[in-house]
Amino acid sequence: MMVRTNPELDLGPRLERLTGEDADCCVPEYAALGSSARSSKGFSSALRRAKSLADEHRLLAVAGVKRRRELCACEIQAATGLNHATVSHHMSVLEGAGLVSHRRKGKWIYYRLTGSPEVKVP
Repeated sequence: MMVRTNPELDLGPRLERLTGEDADCCVPEYAALGSSARSSKGFSSALRRAKSLADEHRLLAVAGVKRRRELCACEIQAATGLNHATVSHHMSVLEGAGLVSHRRKGKWIYYRLTGSPEVKVP
């Protein structure tokens, strides 16, 4: 089991050993930089999107939807080799991240990209 320690406490002595210089000047500055980025407006949204694309099957589904503009759930099922319930779960994660949207036509559910310009899809 890995024990998390305070990186600010560990980093200072390590930088001093590596550089031979006092690290007290920059460690708090960069800790504040990380904190500022983490609390910025789009950070949580970007993180949610990145995590949603971190799964091979979800990335494959998004790539398929990109290539065909719109796919029904059964077509995504065929493309990914997953069962219906798993495809539904993955597409729900992608919808929650704002990457895809769906429309229903009778019993069929069709997915398409939301058109988010900041997301690059292979």
